[in-house]
Amino acid sequence: MIYRNTCPHTRILVVGGCDSLGAGINSAAEIIDASFLSPASAWALTAPLPDTNLRRQCSAVLLPDNTVFVAGGATAPNSPCMLFDPAASSWSPMADLPSVKMYHSVMILLPNGKLMMSGWANDASSGTIELYSPPYLFKGPRPTISNAPATVNFGQQFTIGTPDATSIVKVTMVRPMAATHQTESNQRVIELFFLHDHVHPNNLVTTAPDGGSPHAFAPKGYYMLFILNGNGVPSVANWIYLQ
Repeated sequence: MIYRNTCPHTRILVVGGCDSLGAGINSAAEIIDASFLSPASAWALTAPLPDTNLRRQCSAVLLPDNTVFVAGGATAPNSPCMLFDPAASSWSPMADLPSVKMYHSVMILLPNGKLMMSGWANDASSGTIELYSPPYLFKGPRPTISNAPATVNFGQQFTIGTPDATSIVKVTMVRPMAATHQTESNQRVIELFFLHDHVHPNNLVTTAPDGGSPHAFAPKGYYMLFILNGNGVPSVANWIYLQ
């Protein structure tokens, strides 16, 4: 998965794993900075998952606040979940999954900021769909997007209308995703440059990614547009098409 905080940082996180025989399940977590695709780039170990979080074929989903939610792939009956903060390189325990989710399970981020996980085997416990509310949904009122364009061009300046404009500190575009078989290389959270419009106080003036080389990190297509306030609480997303 790819996450970005400030240009031109593009980092890739790999979590857990095992050998080809399914043995040697581990709790390792590693990051490579691919911003410049330099031969000098090297993998760096982050803080590992706790030893009780050995996992393989897990799902990891990027959240609109740039954190990473990891679930599934743990053989423990309570299937613990974890949240990774890339800024602090630290893990925090989250609520357990009600059922074990392993190979062929899938997890996605919903436009309301919640996570949905389903799948694995076709039995009563793992054939369920489970919804999770991340901690940011419990940090106070959510900002709202009153209007935003349905389509923007690469590098275009556009306006986001919100009655909460003065409290907004971050605007992100999140690529739709479906992490399964422990892999989703299309994931990305792109933090956008924006200004508060002092003439029109309910507007944010935002710039779409330029899509140009060497930082073509935003492919053409649909994204979820989120605004986040100072408490880290995201809005419900608006769908936006980047072209």
